[in-house]
Amino acid sequence: MDLDGIVGDAVKYPFTDWKKILVLGILTMISSIGAAMVFIGSLIGIKNVLVTIVLFVVGYVVIGFFVSGYNFRIIKTSINGAQELPEFKSWVEMFIDGIKVSLVFIFYSLPAILIVIFAGISLYPMLHGLTTDPSSVNIYTILTVISAAILVFIAVLYIIIILPLNYMAIAYMADNDSKFSFAFKFREILDKIGSIGWGNLIIWYLVIGTIYILISIVGSIVTGIFSILTPFVGIILTSLIISPYLHMFLNRSIAMVYSSE
Repeated sequence: MDLDGIVGDAVKYPFTDWKKILVLGILTMISSIGAAMVFIGSLIGIKNVLVTIVLFVVGYVVIGFFVSGYNFRIIKTSINGAQELPEFKSWVEMFIDGIKVSLVFIFYSLPAILIVIFAGISLYPMLHGLTTDPSSVNIYTILTVISAAILVFIAVLYIIIILPLNYMAIAYMADNDSKFSFAFKFREILDKIGSIGWGNLIIWYLVIGTIYILISIVGSIVTGIFSILTPFVGIILTSLIISPYLHMFLNRSIAMVYSSE
């Protein structure tokens, strides 16, 4: 595995077409606004819950599927040897691919999701009691909070560990004509990882993850500087440039490590 080549290629890849960065950025921004609609609605006084839900679904869920679908297209075209960003076309296909990718992520993340739900359920009676009687804190309350925190930590740890397998499952689906069932052919996916090398995959994951985090931190610092002057400029900068760049960088690197043996 040529890790230097993978990293160098992934870093440069998004700059093959600035217009496509901006298009993906616009989709990402709409999706981000949709995700924040419940909070925004409460701030500006939207009383109609249905309106808030519709804005959330259209903004975050629907547009989010297009974002996921385009990220999947990056993986697919890169595996097929493309050196430039894919076109924004065949939107229905991109939307369907986004749904497939989201379902794959949910499936592989299901244990973590169930753990977090269980932690939330265990906390609910205690939180409800505290709202009615704030002085009711006791050893049982403390132990419940600690137990829930441990469960959440386990869920986060599981997600961190399962992500490389999740990425390879999505890449394997992309490599097999986007057929949904191929994301769950565990033996074949494990054989593919074996041909790449588990050690190589882990090293790639750690290096790419570190670079991803560093870019995110630098982006946050730049965004913070601009936000001091004009908050909206910082938000737009993050959505239009930083977030789409990170999407493109990550998914290009997924395709490159998948194709390496």
